[in-house]
Amino acid sequence: MFKTIDSKTLEKAALTMDNVTLHQLFDPIANAKIISKAECDGICNEIHALFKLIQNNQLSDEEFWSDFQKQFGFANLEEGVTPINAANLCPEPIALLNTANKLRLAYNNNVAQQTRMAEGERVEQLQQARKLLAQGVGLNPEVKEEVESVAMVRNASEANNAISCGFRNWSLGERDNVVLWVENHPTNLEAWRLRSNWNNSDGLFDIIEVNFDPNASDEEITRAFTEQINARTRFCSYSKTSNGSGFRIPDSVTQGIWDHVQAHQYDCHIHIDGTMVWGAESVNLTTPYCHSFVSSAHKWFLGPKETGMFWMSKDKVQNFTPSIFAYDYKIMIVKTWEDMPDTALRFELLGQRDDVNLIILACTQMMWTALQTRHPYQRIAELGTYLIEGLEKRNPNRWQFVTPLDAARRRGVIRINAPIENRPQNLYNWLYEASDYRIAGSGDDKTFRLCPHIYNTKADIDRAIEGMNVWYELST
Repeated sequence: MFKTIDSKTLEKAALTMDNVTLHQLFDPIANAKIISKAECDGICNEIHALFKLIQNNQLSDEEFWSDFQKQFGFANLEEGVTPINAANLCPEPIALLNTANKLRLAYNNNVAQQTRMAEGERVEQLQQARKLLAQGVGLNPEVKEEVESVAMVRNASEANNAISCGFRNWSLGERDNVVLWVENHPTNLEAWRLRSNWNNSDGLFDIIEVNFDPNASDEEITRAFTEQINARTRFCSYSKTSNGSGFRIPDSVTQGIWDHVQAHQYDCHIHIDGTMVWGAESVNLTTPYCHSFVSSAHKWFLGPKETGMFWMSKDKVQNFTPSIFAYDYKIMIVKTWEDMPDTALRFELLGQRDDVNLIILACTQMMWTALQTRHPYQRIAELGTYLIEGLEKRNPNRWQFVTPLDAARRRGVIRINAPIENRPQNLYNWLYEASDYRIAGSGDDKTFRLCPHIYNTKADIDRAIEGMNVWYELST
């Protein structure tokens, strides 16, 4: 989908990730005596210890990932629940949780506005955090326009609704349309449907829903979208990877949709929901083949809850009215349209924020930069394949996969058919409650989904497969 960030660039950045960068983030509040110098050093040392573990080349792959798993609380409990559901919610590393707790206590000891407005120390932290996030998605942290194309929002749901609710460039007197994939997340599908029939009226636009056979060729999938896009299309929007089936829109389709819109010079905004992408594969927004991109951080990115990333090309920002008019992160209020930010920062007029979570979001990005030497995205793909092959090898033809078996058309979301039939409980609840397994996945009476992530080991996958097969043989 996006131009891959050069591996040598990533590895160079990872190897230089050290206490210097951490101190750039935390020294401002230490200098202002919001935290003591000793507390600042302690925070930086604890996070840096996580980076050092990541860069310990003495450990082989599986040894490393087993050690990395211990950086998460669930792995240190005698009867813990193993999360294999990254498409829903991920745990955070202990070091970053400890840092959040320390900062939250310290910040509550000094809530003075001076630290949170204009050039205050906490504002300086947030500006540094935004630079780190921008750099993590391939943008230049020294170019103001590129940095401010990234908004730190509360989640992808908020950002998706900023798109569907905030657009103000509809045609007058003519019927527009919006082209959507039927497997979009509800906040990028149902939200559009509701707004197209606001107040039970005819609404402003028509919804055109795209469906296709998952076994169709890339060219056929591209046509399924492009044949619906015309001069009246104001939006084409899709999830890069479905959180339901796990189908991943091929990169050639992403480029094909973009090329079609550009070739016809359609006034069509292409919006991608990348919630199943950020933290699951490389993202480089220098050549995104879209006009806006959103993601929650509490899923694959392993970040804190109520944080997310919203990127928008500057030439499209003027088409949107913020869904919320409140203070920005400097406690400044916009009073005229002339003062409205002409970058993605207009989507951050949200009032008081949880500064701590935004700082931890930056630390999470630093962790991902350090992780690049360990090829985490390859690990995610390998674990998904390991799960599929394990189910097939132990009991061939027992499990019917909803998710494509073609590795190019999936990432980390693996869904199977698992009808409850004559069993006492569905697989989703049974695998969670069974004391020998305690696996947290997702599902219902018909299907079951596992999403292995880098905090999982192959032993976790083996245990899940064993439990699934035990459940399969149950009967009432």
